[in-house]
Amino acid sequence: MIRQIINKANNQQVVRRTFCTYFEKRNNNTPYSTDPIVDVNEKKNNVNKYFETYSKHKTYVSFLDKNSITTPAVKGLYPRSGLEEFVAPSASVIGNVNLGNCSSVWDHCVLKADVNYIHIGNFTNIQDGTVIREATEPLSIDHNGSTIIGDNVTIGHGCILEACTVEENCLIGMGSILEPESYVEAYSIVGASSIVTKGTRIKSGQLWVGKPAKFVRELSEQEIIDIGNHANSYVLNAEQARASFNLDNDSFLYAQAEEQGISVGWKGEYFPEAEEPKN
Repeated sequence: MIRQIINKANNQQVVRRTFCTYFEKRNNNTPYSTDPIVDVNEKKNNVNKYFETYSKHKTYVSFLDKNSITTPAVKGLYPRSGLEEFVAPSASVIGNVNLGNCSSVWDHCVLKADVNYIHIGNFTNIQDGTVIREATEPLSIDHNGSTIIGDNVTIGHGCILEACTVEENCLIGMGSILEPESYVEAYSIVGASSIVTKGTRIKSGQLWVGKPAKFVRELSEQEIIDIGNHANSYVLNAEQARASFNLDNDSFLYAQAEEQGISVGWKGEYFPEAEEPKN
């Protein structure tokens, strides 16, 4: 199928992109078109808006007027980061959050701790769209409401974790939910789109899947090895992303630039109109 747009100005048809015709012709082997999409209304200077040197989004955010009994701060609650960590420009790390060495927080994640504490271990990756929160009050005598994630953990895309514990070398599948007081022991896997309900404890070396998540089987030795390999691959991905974004400190570059008098953000008009002739 070919999608077309009509240039009403001159009634000329402009081909935008050829899409896969799988459903009309099952044996079709024609590859996707890789030709750039051209907007007939686009002006040449429109491309400038994609090359801003600095981002105005603030990835690290502090609560200057709050304190926590979990980890007392000199002034307020503020994020802390280790060595070589990566936080995507669109992610938000807010309040009493600690990021371990070589950890990575990817696009559109939100990690927010405004009462208790969130700990992200070394070499752990939090993938796109995940939300991690603590509880606003203690859950029991033995649980103060913090969220603890250990080393070498992979948290898949679009997960929700609140006031839970994930020990080292675990994989939490995309779209999963870990409810308050849930606990995942080391070398375990939670399958995609699972719900680990309140108070559930997953034993070390097990696979749990479902809504609610249930024990399926023990993990194989190769699956346990693959957990570590997966976490390591994201450490390498984060190194490449850090270089690609040209970010030495991806949370405060925009502020440092403004302090130096550097204009932040693209200031021009995206589609400037020609000036009206003066009478």
